[in-house]
Amino acid sequence: MDFQRIIWGDESCPHWILGMHQCVMEDKERITMCVFCPDARELTVVNKVNEKEYMIPNVGNGMFYGPVGKYKNSFPYYLKFVGHNDSVWETEDAYAFADQLDGGTLDAFRNKEYIYSANILGSRVTEIDGIKGCIFRVFAPNAKRVSVIGYFNNWDGRRHMLTKLGDSGIFSIFIPRVTTNDLYQYEIKTNNNELLYKADPYAKHFGPKPKKHSLPYDPFSYQWNDEKYLKNLEGTNSKNRPISIYEVHIGSWKFNENGESLTYTQLADQLVSYVKNLNYTHVEFIGILEHPFDGSWGYQVTGFFAPTSRYGTTDEFKHLVDRFHQNDIGVILDWVPGHFPKDAFGLEFFDGTKLYEREGEHPDWGTLLFDYYKREVKNFLLSSAYTWLSEFHIDGLRVDAVASMLYGGNLSNTHPDMTAATFLQELNKMVHHLFPYKLMIAEDSSTWGGVTAPVSAGGLGFDFKWDLGFMHDTLNFMKTEYDYRHINLDKMTFSFNYMYNEHYMLPISHDEVVHCKSPLIYKMCGDFWQKFANVRALLALMFTHPGKKLLFMGSEIGQTREWIEKNQLTWELLEYPEHKGLQRYMKELNLLYKTTPALYHDENIGETFDWINGDNKESLVVSYIRRTLEEELIVVVNFSLYPRMGYSVGAAKPGTYKEIFNSDREEYCGSGVLNTNLIKTLPESCQYKENRIVIDIPPIGATILKKIK
Repeated sequence: MDFQRIIWGDESCPHWILGMHQCVMEDKERITMCVFCPDARELTVVNKVNEKEYMIPNVGNGMFYGPVGKYKNSFPYYLKFVGHNDSVWETEDAYAFADQLDGGTLDAFRNKEYIYSANILGSRVTEIDGIKGCIFRVFAPNAKRVSVIGYFNNWDGRRHMLTKLGDSGIFSIFIPRVTTNDLYQYEIKTNNNELLYKADPYAKHFGPKPKKHSLPYDPFSYQWNDEKYLKNLEGTNSKNRPISIYEVHIGSWKFNENGESLTYTQLADQLVSYVKNLNYTHVEFIGILEHPFDGSWGYQVTGFFAPTSRYGTTDEFKHLVDRFHQNDIGVILDWVPGHFPKDAFGLEFFDGTKLYEREGEHPDWGTLLFDYYKREVKNFLLSSAYTWLSEFHIDGLRVDAVASMLYGGNLSNTHPDMTAATFLQELNKMVHHLFPYKLMIAEDSSTWGGVTAPVSAGGLGFDFKWDLGFMHDTLNFMKTEYDYRHINLDKMTFSFNYMYNEHYMLPISHDEVVHCKSPLIYKMCGDFWQKFANVRALLALMFTHPGKKLLFMGSEIGQTREWIEKNQLTWELLEYPEHKGLQRYMKELNLLYKTTPALYHDENIGETFDWINGDNKESLVVSYIRRTLEEELIVVVNFSLYPRMGYSVGAAKPGTYKEIFNSDREEYCGSGVLNTNLIKTLPESCQYKENRIVIDIPPIGATILKKIK
């Protein structure tokens, strides 16, 4: 028998050669054994039934081949080796186990919409015929040979070569006694005989930095305790739910006493209690999907199925999600299906060909672009989304760089990439069919119409779209000096003109506090007191404006330096009353928002929003109504330096109003211009409303009134 393809590591179907086989030797049926182990000088096959041992001849170059006694039929066995240094070890034979994947599954993966790829590919600790080990499967259709390498085989790619399953492009092997603690990589031999060393694309756990090695995972090892939370979500309408998101990069949120990032386990105590105390409804994580470079903030992903191991294990991340759920807080992940980095151990040129990527690269980021034309690439991404939403119990995905996806990485393109649009439609159809109460959020800066329209109506099917125009326009207004604000007031109110076009999320995100853009507090004009008053006024407008809310960590305490992923937030600022007051303000504003349906019922904005006055450039006072059938609120925001005492505001409904929130309270370090008495309407028309109220409006501040009778 010719063993050269085994010895040289060129065999794509080693199961046909290695292991126990029936054959004819000297005109007699015999069971033969073929094993490759260059670390051994002797090999014995042990019959598990009767413990009889059979020495197998060493035919050279690490090959052992010969008959097993006079057996004509195969039997259960294990192998006993003697090494060149006389060491002895035993193990089952990886080539005694055949893969059980059926042809229908293999065909579906390559030719149909298939979201369960992570259930068949990657590594999974399991048990076959009573033997514990790990099954490895990888998609590499153009590879000459694929192997698993690790300490368990001295990183020798010839030791555990995978067998190609028909024409599916999937290679497979079950390796006995491999555990969740065994680092591994795939060694891939291309048709040009080049050796590539790759992390597992479907791995759910990675080793330490630089994240080149994967670890097997047991998907059933964690027991969830969030049944009550998930049950309460059933039947909810995301458009009419309060959604206030605390955006977090957990590696720089807070450090421990050693100056290191908190672990998932530590965050399960500290971050959960913090977010709950500030009355946020959700947390959104950036930088969770495994990535090699800290400075990418997690937006250049190499592990699309794995939480980064920087902060702990996969099960510890699940514990963090579980703890949030047990405290009625949803968890959203930034998910990056638009591009991937060129790290040699990642998806680039995975099997010696452009398996995952299209031609070219992203013009701004120098990364590679997914080829959405290929069914198996779309299934890879669909399965990633499915895994996070199902196995990890994630409540929603914020899809990064949708505009880049739609225009092939280049927003100057005049022709969109319809394969990307079709993929996004497939993604959202899948999510809404299987997870109707989970959120799909588009980070989209394009003018693409119908981002949040149903797929059935020709839209992309997202639940919400980030309103980046709101973020940029309002912040540009807030930095304008007071004497010139009347010129730019339309920037502050412009988002109210198009808020009916899509279902929006209003973000003040990490993108606005990095790379010399300055923290939120320093985007405000004026002196120290005025900056804080401006932040409070801006947030009051944001939280009463139709649309869901997102605020990046640190903005709630008046962070005074731009965000750098290597530094924790400046928590010592809370020793100062202005910063502590802003934190308290955010806590109470969140509470008002999530307990007041008129502020979060956004399904039909035409019914829940009504202007009072949005263009008074002289006073810089903006006023509007938020309502439901049961509630009527009047929101008044003053963007000028001067209090407006005895100011008349139009009211649609007659009756008695009570001030329920004021950004100028002394507890927030405001000046204390409040309306402590009940306010009754006057039957006089004002600002195109049939009634008028007279109130005091704080300087650079907001008051919110509620009709109580």
